[in-house]
Amino acid sequence: MSAGPVREVVPSSGAGLRMRVARSALGGAGVLLAASTAVWPTKVVAVRVPEVGDFTKGYEQLIWSWGREVVYTSDGVLLDAFSGPDPVPRLILLVTVLVLAAAGLLVGVVRAGRRGELCAAVGTSLALATVTASVVERWSVDDRTIGLQPGLVVVTTTVGWLEVASVVLLTAALAALLVPVLLPRVAAALSRRMGDVMARLRGRAVVEAAAPPPVATLLEPGSIGSGEVPAVGFSDLPPSTGPDGGAAPRPGPGG
Repeated sequence: MSAGPVREVVPSSGAGLRMRVARSALGGAGVLLAASTAVWPTKVVAVRVPEVGDFTKGYEQLIWSWGREVVYTSDGVLLDAFSGPDPVPRLILLVTVLVLAAAGLLVGVVRAGRRGELCAAVGTSLALATVTASVVERWSVDDRTIGLQPGLVVVTTTVGWLEVASVVLLTAALAALLVPVLLPRVAAALSRRMGDVMARLRGRAVVEAAAPPPVATLLEPGSIGSGEVPAVGFSDLPPSTGPDGGAAPRPGPGG
């Protein structure tokens, strides 16, 4: 007797949706940071301390992650300086990979199950490989060897550091996608631990919110010569309760 086709059981709980949104948010942030490299340069090569009379005074070369190079001359003229092949195909590849990664992450949010996770994992892997290759190339090439100027320095721009942050975020998103599949026991243990911590925090917040605030009680001074000192204090007991927890004595007819 043959069994029927096995259907994939996908939990539709709110916890699963929150997990998918969190993973896609990590990957989406990495994609957005990587997209900034398509517009702004990641590295600047400049002559900071030129020699007297050097014709390269004011020389500054801006380098993009996808290969574009622009040179500002001493008189402010902007020139394209290509030291390699045409960078436009690399720009098209970068934009295409980032668009595919964003589409895969979006599918991972709206579609639960293995298919959505596969789309998100493939898109995130492509983006991570592309951006990581750019970072490794930038760090492994010493652009100071292009000239013999003693004051030639290499500066990583803000967008260059955003590219590094993009690698970190994309790695975290890919790990969040692969760990539940490759290491289900570890993922289940981490999920239980996080659930316990969140439940403990929610319980503590509920207890603190339900606790009554302290009541300020003005203690009347004793009679003259009794040696009692008037004071103002805080008490958790209601106003009708005495200091020992019993009912407060009512004053007599003469009191």
